[in-house]
Amino acid sequence: MKKIIVLLLALIMVFSMTGCKKKVTAKFAEDLKWDEEKQEYVFEKNAKLKFWTDNDPYAEKVIELWNAKYPDVELTYENVGSTDTAEKMKLDGPAGLGADVFYIPHNSVVDMRESGLLFQLSERDEAYIKSVMQDSATAVTLYEDNMYAIPSSVENVALVYNKQILEALPTLPTVLPLTATNLLEQIEREEIYLEELLSGVASWGNNFAGTGVEIPFLEDRFESEGEEGAAVEDKHTLLAWQLYDAYHNYFFLTRDGYRVFGEDNNDPTKFDITSPAVTSSIQAVVGDWYGNKDASKLFPGLATIQDMGWDQGPARFQKGQVAMTFSGPWVISDIKKNFDSWIDTGKFGITADTKISDIFGGCRIPRFSNDQAPTTFSGVQVTGMNVYTDYPNAAMNLMLFLASEEMMNVVYDTLGKIPAVKNSDLIPGLNDDVISQGFLNQAANSHAMPVIQEGNYMWDPLRDVWTNIFDEKMSVEDAQAKSLEDYEKILANAGR
Repeated sequence: MKKIIVLLLALIMVFSMTGCKKKVTAKFAEDLKWDEEKQEYVFEKNAKLKFWTDNDPYAEKVIELWNAKYPDVELTYENVGSTDTAEKMKLDGPAGLGADVFYIPHNSVVDMRESGLLFQLSERDEAYIKSVMQDSATAVTLYEDNMYAIPSSVENVALVYNKQILEALPTLPTVLPLTATNLLEQIEREEIYLEELLSGVASWGNNFAGTGVEIPFLEDRFESEGEEGAAVEDKHTLLAWQLYDAYHNYFFLTRDGYRVFGEDNNDPTKFDITSPAVTSSIQAVVGDWYGNKDASKLFPGLATIQDMGWDQGPARFQKGQVAMTFSGPWVISDIKKNFDSWIDTGKFGITADTKISDIFGGCRIPRFSNDQAPTTFSGVQVTGMNVYTDYPNAAMNLMLFLASEEMMNVVYDTLGKIPAVKNSDLIPGLNDDVISQGFLNQAANSHAMPVIQEGNYMWDPLRDVWTNIFDEKMSVEDAQAKSLEDYEKILANAGR
């Protein structure tokens, strides 16, 4: 009798759990209903939608414009980080709690597609998106020639710098012909190699005091008062970026030809982190000026690479406390939020006539001393549609709305990101935006983050090559071997 009761309880639990899983209302594009006259899908009765994004001002603008066009279709949002969406949707999607439409980085497409969470676009919509969006941006949304997401913006890191500070600094030693009279001109005229820049910053101790020159508006740059307070904050102020992050460090590995997963970054057998090309690339940029935590001249006193994250790198750059950083367009978008207050207070000598590009600049990362261009990762922010949505027609209309010319302008104006459109003339101000052009120039020397499943497992091993050198004081070769070992363990644990 006891066994029968236990079996009955188990069956009840199984049926109750399966009962919690939502049914898919539209499995294929053919299940949607298209209105040829309106050139949109037929909204379901009483449709209401929710989308996920991680930027509140942007979300509010989306809702404002959506309501102006579709006042009878309720649209709400939740603030969910795009990199968190894939994992969150694995539970929330089948449970009926997920957003109808969401933003994700393009390398999440493969994971979400394999989990059966993404709705496949129709041939009509795919053809339209390919006609208006960059080919490189649409390519990362495809699997077996089928589209599973819509591009929104493209992004990659570049060298971003404070013009006021660099203009005050002398040129650094270089083997290149030199016409520049200060470091700003030297960088913008491409009259310095990357290794020379890093070595020169290290020779100054990576702080303002070490340059021996007067830094303009120094009193505005630090929050602590008095000379002693400023001295405490004047640390790693010439160059600081997110060291504990593979995305921001990847280009250092590419000096001698390394490309993760091969030239087209889609061959899972070619992680190749122990290759001689990686060894020579790392050796070229390590030196005693990068070194390890005891010997580094570039980052003196830094205890671990983890201590140099967003807050100590790009965030201080945004405050005018760091002269240079390797970062993406998002670092400028946050500066735009502060610029009006700087005008009001006259900080850094800024007036109502001052433009952001008068103070900040962006350009492609300087060439390596072997004349090779650093290759950065490029990313594409995309929108996906939840296959478990109750309102697939309405959700697909939202997807297309978010890709409209009107919304691409909001992506640029509100997010400060570079829209993935083919025709940049459609985005007022973009072609005249010298900082955005700097990121676009670097984009020519970028390749998309891998969209194979193995790409999800590469990040920690790629990052920890540097962690093992700096924190653990390993040799370059030992750090490479440890990175490969960790990668293989991650694959094994994932059953691959």
